[in-house]
Amino acid sequence: MTPADCALIILAHNGAPFTHHCLESILGAAVLPAEVFLVDNASSDETPALIAEMAPRYRAAGIEFTTWRNAENKGCSLARNEAWQRVRSAYTVLLDNDAVVCTRTWLTDLAAVFQAHPQTGIVGPKLIYPYAPHPIQCAGVSISRLGRIAFRGRGSPRHDPRYSTHWPTWSLISACWMMRTDLRERVGLLDECFHPVQYEDLDLCIRARQAGFAVAYTPTVEMYHFEGITTAAIGQKEYRRNIARNSLTFRARYHELFRTFTEELPSPEYRWRQRDELGLTADLDLRYSD
Repeated sequence: MTPADCALIILAHNGAPFTHHCLESILGAAVLPAEVFLVDNASSDETPALIAEMAPRYRAAGIEFTTWRNAENKGCSLARNEAWQRVRSAYTVLLDNDAVVCTRTWLTDLAAVFQAHPQTGIVGPKLIYPYAPHPIQCAGVSISRLGRIAFRGRGSPRHDPRYSTHWPTWSLISACWMMRTDLRERVGLLDECFHPVQYEDLDLCIRARQAGFAVAYTPTVEMYHFEGITTAAIGQKEYRRNIARNSLTFRARYHELFRTFTEELPSPEYRWRQRDELGLTADLDLRYSD
């Protein structure tokens, strides 16, 4: 198997069982990445042991596997930037440790979007829940005139035709996306002012658009996403404060741009319905889709 010309960047701060699902799904896919950077952001659970177990398997599969452990949780932007600066592959995939591969050909299918649409800088897949019947969690991000965001298609049926076509957008969430590695030179790294997490991904997408690159959602790749496992590690109270703080920074930075937007967003009740309102089963269903 010829590895895809891409590197995966995965951060882990606890959540070892989810990281295990993520890593196993990557190895079981039809296409493997050339590089993987797995950063342990000061986990206090079994994550170090899991990494020690998985590292030789990845290297035996021909993947250049690089890992290190930070002495403290550096947050999302800084830790990802440190890995991104070391990537040599043409494409870089940001992947949360609570995301799991669903489409076996995910890497070549994401890369195909760049070939079909040469101006693309970032492309994101259809994120679905890992519980049957697998409704859509996020099919790209919508932004209102006031800078409020909505996960497009949230709660809709997995194969809803409204979310079954290529869709240019201003923003995506980085639970999973593929981007041109040279965006780091053309656009810049993730802005560390959004420490420790939230809005750094939306901000990078907007900067990419303003630099002339396209940002798009594609339905050709599906990824399971548990949602909230990665970010919950900082604690719910701090997480809510952080969202409010970074939201203000984000809106202030782009308020003139957002005033030109015309898309109507669904109601907050629809956008943020929780798992128990979506009719999901209790059992995990992480089968590949093909």
